Amino acid sequence: MNLCIDIGNTRVKLAVFDATSTLVDLVLHPTLEQDVIRRLLSQYAVTAVILSSVRADHQAIRTWLATKVQSVYWLDTELQVPIQNHYLTPQTLGKDRLAAVVGAVARYPHQNILVVDAGTCITYDFVDKQRNYWGGSILPGLQMRLNAMTHFTAKLPALQLEVPKDWIGNTTVSAMQTGVFWGVLHELEGFKHQYSAKYGAITLVITGGDSTYFESQLKNEIFAQPNLVLIGLNTILEYNEGL
Repeated sequence: MNLCIDIGNTRVKLAVFDATSTLVDLVLHPTLEQDVIRRLLSQYAVTAVILSSVRADHQAIRTWLATKVQSVYWLDTELQVPIQNHYLTPQTLGKDRLAAVVGAVARYPHQNILVVDAGTCITYDFVDKQRNYWGGSILPGLQMRLNAMTHFTAKLPALQLEVPKDWIGNTTVSAMQTGVFWGVLHELEGFKHQYSAKYGAITLVITGGDSTYFESQLKNEIFAQPNLVLIGLNTILEYNEGL
């Protein structure tokens, strides 16, 4: 079995995959804790681990893991991945973005894919049907947009995101909510149109903590994969195990 650890900006996800690449256990934790990993290692016959982090390198945990399992992989620019990465500054590419693209290719092979990760920021990443990853765009996330309006104006209120009941805001609060929610929806549709005009048919895949806001609005044209980064990490691990 494989253990995949995704260390994000706000929480850590630990996922166990079996030999068929099926996710059999998922643990969410606010920080990376040795005790949490130890429990999973005692519960499952884990032989390989991969870690990805947008924060520190966690060398101490990696060294400890090397004494517990056969293989430990760290997702960086040196680790081999099963796509062609054309990003001009790979050392600055977020590891979660790279893993999400790999996960999307694993789930939807031989397709042009636009991966949307709706989290603190919203990222758009494009990979063509020949597994060429070309990059994409980074924009403020939903809550970040609301926070920016509050921070950079004198009178707009502080809000938590809610799905608006209509697309026309008839109060200041609802105008802010509709502006953010529908603005991102139109943004997503605009990106899809832009890519499809150049590359042809596009498969939209969405992940991230805020992805659920859009599933009902785009249910006929988007595939929701909440664990896409973890799927990608497991795919990268398996790829390196087979080299």
